[in-house]
Amino acid sequence: MATVPGSSQPILFPARVPPEVHTLMKAANKMEKPLFRKIIKLALGYLQGTLTPEECETNMKQLCEFSSPSVPVTEETVMNISIQYAGIITLLRTALRMNTVTTRQDMLAVDLKNLGLPEEFASDVCKVVYGPARPDIDSQLIASSPSLPHLVKLEWRVEVTISTSWLSRVLEPVVMMRMSTSDGALHTFQVPLSKFHQLRFTVANLLQQMGALKDSPLCKK
Repeated sequence: MATVPGSSQPILFPARVPPEVHTLMKAANKMEKPLFRKIIKLALGYLQGTLTPEECETNMKQLCEFSSPSVPVTEETVMNISIQYAGIITLLRTALRMNTVTTRQDMLAVDLKNLGLPEEFASDVCKVVYGPARPDIDSQLIASSPSLPHLVKLEWRVEVTISTSWLSRVLEPVVMMRMSTSDGALHTFQVPLSKFHQLRFTVANLLQQMGALKDSPLCKK
């Protein structure tokens, strides 16, 4: 298990190293740098959702041919490249979830080298995690991730019920609300004025707590 000097636990895989990552580390010592970079590029395309299944299949075929240009591609070659590709995906997915505020780039580089990744390859992974393209990578990862429908539009109005079939005079105000969500659905509901004030107070209280948490020293480390 890889550990960083001065740290009791490894950064990326504190419990155990996934088998596909372990296989990748063994293969990386004999791998050419251009091949490693091509696998990283393909893995990022997969994670960001910018490649279609057909494009992934074509690129995988090209990787296999690139890895053994002087000999025909065998089933063993395809299997090895597939496992190494899976290892890169697991490695990048884990590294991109890491808190880059609390974990310095040199700490990640040391952890990668302790895992068994050559220094020049560890540098390439660090460039993905800490490089200038990281904001675009994060945006595409978020856009391609499964998510629940979100609020697109909110309309409201206040209505007063003058009377009902049971009471001749009510005069009770209610807030009628209609929400449009990103999946095209419309949700209409009514809230008594007293409950609306309770909702407004709860939301304001939550926003205040979120602001206090954001300004706390724990979140600034």
